[in-house]
Amino acid sequence: MRVAETPLRADRASAIAFVIAAYSGVAVRPGKGLPHAQAVADVLGEIGADERVQLVALLHDVVEDTPRTVAQVRAAFGEPIATWVDALTEDTSIERYAQRKYTLRSQIAGAPDPAVMDVALADKIATLRHALVTATPISQRKLSHYRATLRIALAADATPRLTSELGRLLFRMDAWP
Repeated sequence: MRVAETPLRADRASAIAFVIAAYSGVAVRPGKGLPHAQAVADVLGEIGADERVQLVALLHDVVEDTPRTVAQVRAAFGEPIATWVDALTEDTSIERYAQRKYTLRSQIAGAPDPAVMDVALADKIATLRHALVTATPISQRKLSHYRATLRIALAADATPRLTSELGRLLFRMDAWP
């Protein structure tokens, strides 16, 4: 069953409140936390993604970056949203960066709804836009992960506006092709 078939249990305002509460007291790097979550949702809004996809975008890092759990996301937003957030959450028990990111890309590629890939692409677009505006350097290993994600997205015929924007930003960062 596609997530879009299930009625929403929450709206953008409740997702923002959940993110604010989750990040309370958590140290975040510049360009992360709620501003990043909103930027990811905005990228998806730019291409006309529905409210559910934008809601997942707001929540996509909350399990990875805060003490919140997938179970808490499930309790607040329902199973479909929690499933998407889980697919977008890296397994922090995997110590090696390359293996952790490979596993994350596999989770995203294997997600039952292609909108999960859209959120992953929007995440990278938001990060690169922030980096370009603030002149924040992006590590080569992160850029390598972004290139690998883009290759998977292209092979899966992911949303063209997102793949082209990510490719354009990687090119601007001298990281594509």
